[in-house]
Amino acid sequence: MAARRGIAPVVPDPMRVAPDILERCHREIDGPLKRRLRVLVNRWHSRRMGLAQVGNGFQFGPDIHVPSGSRLGHYGYIGRGFRAQSPISVGDLCLISTMVCIVGNDHGIDDPDTPTRLAFRWAHAITVFEADVWVGHGAIIRAGVRLGRGSVIGAGSIVTRDVPPYAVVAGNPARLIKERFPDPAQRRHHDLAVYGRTFESQFPEISRSCA
Repeated sequence: MAARRGIAPVVPDPMRVAPDILERCHREIDGPLKRRLRVLVNRWHSRRMGLAQVGNGFQFGPDIHVPSGSRLGHYGYIGRGFRAQSPISVGDLCLISTMVCIVGNDHGIDDPDTPTRLAFRWAHAITVFEADVWVGHGAIIRAGVRLGRGSVIGAGSIVTRDVPPYAVVAGNPARLIKERFPDPAQRRHHDLAVYGRTFESQFPEISRSCA
């Protein structure tokens, strides 16, 4: 099926967060032994699934399928049972809970001369998780949407369109419940994002451990 979808579009680099936040994660999330073990585990996952990029400290749950070519940032997490058909870009510090599924818009329903069973729409759509996104258990996300930095997706939600930064959404279809922060706090959180710079250029000694 993946081959019939054609060539996947370019997967964007994961959204980065500020160096001091990444350094804090480096100190606080894993001890030295666990960090070394995670490097080995992540190399295995990367080769097994054909991932284009796996960041430092990324954690994988069991029984997941992350499509080939995906790019995963630093200190994120993908939980048990994750499924997607097209590559994804996951920013730094994203938390994707258990049994989350990204589904395609693969069948047409608007042609009276073609039944849905035959109205295939084989095309890749890249789903983007910006930095510090939290997706709750069992959420279903339509392929190709963008989840804005700092957003929160409630458990069991069905996300059919882009989610703005710092929005807390839930329901079927997912709707805005509230803003995660008031405006002044949003601006402070926004300052954690680092544009046009890479973690590798700032912390080469850490990044080499993930190679």
